[in-house]
Amino acid sequence: MRHLFEQYRQKDVEALQQLPPQFWKLDPTEYMGVSDWSSLESSNLSFGEIHRLSSLLAGMSSEEPFGPKRLQRALRHLATSDNIKFEWAEQGRAKDRPISDDKTSKLRKTATKHEKRLLGGVIEPDKIKTTFNDVHAPIETIEALKTLTTLSLIRPEAFLYGVLATDKIPGLLLYGPPGTGKTLLAKAVAKESGAAMLEVSAAEINDMYVGEGEKNVKALFSLAKKLSPCVVFIDEADALFSSRTSGHQRVSHRELLNQFLKEWDGMNNDSAGAFIMVATNRPGDLDEAVLRRLPRRLLVDLPTENDRLEILKIHLRDEQLAEDVDLSDLAKKTPFYSGSDLKNLSVAAALNCVREENDLAKAHASEHPYEHPEKRTLTAQHFSRALEEITASISEDMNSLKDIKKFDEQYGDKRGKKKVLRWGFKAANEADKVLDTVKVRT
Repeated sequence: MRHLFEQYRQKDVEALQQLPPQFWKLDPTEYMGVSDWSSLESSNLSFGEIHRLSSLLAGMSSEEPFGPKRLQRALRHLATSDNIKFEWAEQGRAKDRPISDDKTSKLRKTATKHEKRLLGGVIEPDKIKTTFNDVHAPIETIEALKTLTTLSLIRPEAFLYGVLATDKIPGLLLYGPPGTGKTLLAKAVAKESGAAMLEVSAAEINDMYVGEGEKNVKALFSLAKKLSPCVVFIDEADALFSSRTSGHQRVSHRELLNQFLKEWDGMNNDSAGAFIMVATNRPGDLDEAVLRRLPRRLLVDLPTENDRLEILKIHLRDEQLAEDVDLSDLAKKTPFYSGSDLKNLSVAAALNCVREENDLAKAHASEHPYEHPEKRTLTAQHFSRALEEITASISEDMNSLKDIKKFDEQYGDKRGKKKVLRWGFKAANEADKVLDTVKVRT
């Protein structure tokens, strides 16, 4: 109040000259009356608020003398003005705020301590950008994924009787070399089915304290039921589901895996459960009991020449290519490249183009400033340089694929239907063909 009186004295000297001299010696609350200031007793006014209040008081009609009534009227004016501005700002934010049912925020209020630890891996379907149009995979692989996940949503009446009403396939295994798109397929499944995706890693399940890992496993399945329909995706599953026969495994790993298998069977008997998707590039390390609960095992193989061409088209669909760029020829030159390698190759070519534009801008010596093109154009030279920078992540001797080949022969979906040829080159004159066809399945 003393600050307010001091500012008011400077703004309206003429009005304050009418006040008695002893006014400035009194306590403001005593002069105004404590009851009149009940609305300000619990408020701390900042310097800016006092400045606004004193300016409003000075601008009000001078017919009303300075006192409690005049000050109360000024306070009401300021409060009304602030409320109008706040309501207008809130309406603007409400228009820009997307309307969505955020399950994560609702679950956070009721989730247990162990469930909250896993909430960071929840991805709602409206936030997933990957669809089957962004992933190039064999038609039979995509059809199998759709059958296991979205068919029950499209044809619910077919799952009300018979064996489909009481049982279901509990899980799916995606195995293959690194970088072939296993994670992208899992995201596309969650997007197409409209289900939430719960991505889990071994680091989120394992715990240094005895018994906490089992509680995390139990929380995983309880959280999946609350998110239903939900796709639980476990990437690099060999870290979590490695065989219990290995001599170097600890006792805690055996207990954690036993708890996981128990919860998995319970989920299979519960219609409100989730669908488990497991991905790994070391399927031979998985425990036999885990394989039993993954009856569908789909190989995500290295792309063939035609597949590589389609993958390049997907990554470069928004780029402007020069006439000398031949994607078919580029697909021939990348025999051992995975989908991830082809993505890195496309990114490297685009970066080479941007670097070339920057070099031209630095060398520009004209009076007029250099203008970058509206859209970059990738040339064959950019891709040639990218091929030197980005090499295949799979070695040419294919030693990293031998275990996958062995697993595919024993447990793969198409085992026994086609005779698998031996590894290695057939003849010198067929070397070019072998480079493109020798993969997990020849």
